[in-house]
Amino acid sequence: MRTLLLLRGSAGCGKSTWIEQNDLKPYTLCADDIRLLCSSPRLNAYGYEEITQTCDNEVWKVLFELLEERMKNGEFTVIDATNSKTSEMNRYKKLAATYKYRIYCVDFTDIPIDIVKERNRNRLPEAKRVPDWVIDKMYSRFQTQKIPSGIAVIKPDELDTIWMKPIDMSKYKCIHHIGDIHGCYTVLQEYFDQNGGIKDDEFYIFVGDYIDRGIENAEVIKFLLSIYNKPNVLLLEGNHEKALWLWANGERVHSKEFELSTKQQLQFANITQKDARRLYRKLGQCAYYTYGENAYLVTHGGLSTLPENLTKVATIQMIKGAGAYGQALAVAESFTHNTASNCYQIHGHRNLECAPIHPYIKVFNLEDKVEYGGNLRCVQIFADGTYKCVETQNTVFKELDDARADIDEDSSIADAIVSMRRNKYIQEKCFGSISSFNFTRQVFTDGLWNSQSIRARGLYINTKEPRIVARAYEKFFNINELPETSLETLPQKFEFPLQVYVKENGFLGIVSYNDEDDSLFIATKSNPTSQHAGWLRDMLYKKLSNEQIGQLKTFAKDNNVSFVFECVDMTNDPHIIEYPHDELFLLDIVYNELQFRKMPYKDMEQVADELGLIPKTFAGTINTWSEFYAWYRNVLKEDYTYKGRIIEGFVIEDSDGFMVKLKLTYYHFWRFMRSIACEAIKKGYVDPRRTSALTSPLANQFYGWVRTLHDVDNLGIMPEDICTLRRMFYATEAGKAFI
Repeated sequence: MRTLLLLRGSAGCGKSTWIEQNDLKPYTLCADDIRLLCSSPRLNAYGYEEITQTCDNEVWKVLFELLEERMKNGEFTVIDATNSKTSEMNRYKKLAATYKYRIYCVDFTDIPIDIVKERNRNRLPEAKRVPDWVIDKMYSRFQTQKIPSGIAVIKPDELDTIWMKPIDMSKYKCIHHIGDIHGCYTVLQEYFDQNGGIKDDEFYIFVGDYIDRGIENAEVIKFLLSIYNKPNVLLLEGNHEKALWLWANGERVHSKEFELSTKQQLQFANITQKDARRLYRKLGQCAYYTYGENAYLVTHGGLSTLPENLTKVATIQMIKGAGAYGQALAVAESFTHNTASNCYQIHGHRNLECAPIHPYIKVFNLEDKVEYGGNLRCVQIFADGTYKCVETQNTVFKELDDARADIDEDSSIADAIVSMRRNKYIQEKCFGSISSFNFTRQVFTDGLWNSQSIRARGLYINTKEPRIVARAYEKFFNINELPETSLETLPQKFEFPLQVYVKENGFLGIVSYNDEDDSLFIATKSNPTSQHAGWLRDMLYKKLSNEQIGQLKTFAKDNNVSFVFECVDMTNDPHIIEYPHDELFLLDIVYNELQFRKMPYKDMEQVADELGLIPKTFAGTINTWSEFYAWYRNVLKEDYTYKGRIIEGFVIEDSDGFMVKLKLTYYHFWRFMRSIACEAIKKGYVDPRRTSALTSPLANQFYGWVRTLHDVDNLGIMPEDICTLRRMFYATEAGKAFI
């Protein structure tokens, strides 16, 4: 928690011993330890070693940098130094004000100087000893350099007074716990209207995340400003309040949601940065109380146990919770097993599993996507140990942002051509009367997605007619690539059931009918004359007979559709996943229309069978979010294979046509190692900053082996594709261990 403990006393007074006796070493920043990192002990004029003071500027610079990093996370911290100067201690006060810390000073200065000198003469190792005159100087300074106001002073035997202890709440009739609000004022007010408002004889704990995503952020903040000083109200801090604090102090906020929406709402309602600072300074880190026969821990994120000493738990962990974001149920289960039978926990923040409000007998989860039309979850606890769970559905919210939402269903192809040509983020390539339209690299890197840039992907238009000649998919994204595809958002975004398909690992190809010369139009996403388009043509004529080619052309012509393929060319263009031979997979049959529409899978599968094509693999149906999340965690395991086959990943399509991609761990690993291999073969090494990502034995062994390829006489003959390199590595003695 946000507690800073300054030790004040001369060398030899027993500070380090006291730290060890109280198990505080893991939480301590020690000036002498940093001095020894900067410089080894030096011989002095009297023949013994001592810790040098010559690098003190660097020592204090490092110490304060480390301290500030710890304070950003709300780490309980002890400073082991003499702290003899008022000016030194004022530096801590400034940081404490910035990061909302309480400061205590453990005062060792009343230990008699003769005892300190005797202890100093017996200190081990001897490098820690100082001359008597140094101790004299310190004691003189303690007389004149006072501890600044605002720092609470305790004696070494009073440490127990600073630890957080449970508060007795027995005087209240009921304790209300209000879940994540996320800018949803109407539903919050509905809860209070149904429960008689804020009553003086009842207590109210809000678990945090008051802003962002909702459309009533200003109303929520005004309400909290009206109640935060009440003695029976406790507002805890959530992770979204960090943006509020940064804005309140004129610092840069990295949250697009806050910058583009929440801040505008606050400013329009004349809520000032001063208001935000006042509110934020009242936010607590957790609530720990006893009520009747039970004890209750309330945090924003949820802990996996009730630690023996809550003060030693970092604030960031109370806010974000123990374990990973998606492990709320595992944390709840652990808390249930790790704590006494009369100990309960209440938290919000995370609920990817869409668990009920009371998932385990001793845990309450108050997160239910209220900002997307879910419920405001609250739990009322009574002194006799009973409780009441209240879920109030929110009806005032904005629909999930969707970059495709502004598509004009009635827009003509001619209008679309004019509009795309005016868009600097869309590139047109002309091939006679046919143009390809594709989003630019900047759209991808800067996330400038809208209806046009999403549509402009493998879109071929005869601009003279005008008519669509061929088209592929609209751009769709990986899970967690965009806010609308994040695991937080998908429970609301998905329309169940979901259909899951294997994602093959090749390049995308498009085949349709070209009536200008009564031929097949064969192209990649951007070019019908590229080398890859040629490889696709070769593959098509290799896999299909002339009769089948004719049938494909006739079908494309009669139905005005494009065949979208994944072309796996192990000869010319091997990717990450190795296949035993070249293959052509029919992904979908897409209608050549401005608005994306494709044949149902069963119909496409039948056409593929008639033409002798291999359709994409249907991997199954998922009916609920809980089922999806369990599947998601399983397929991301390092050793996962699909029916014994290593694959790139999956494409998930919901019942409304919304699609996302999921690329698996094996694919991500070897894609990264491909870039490592290219750099290592070329230079003999990779940038040291990248080697820190080589965290597994396989990664390090492969990197060590691939570096040796730089030394071959003719680098031009070395294979560049990762499939061949991986095969070569597995043939070595080092590589055989990983097969």
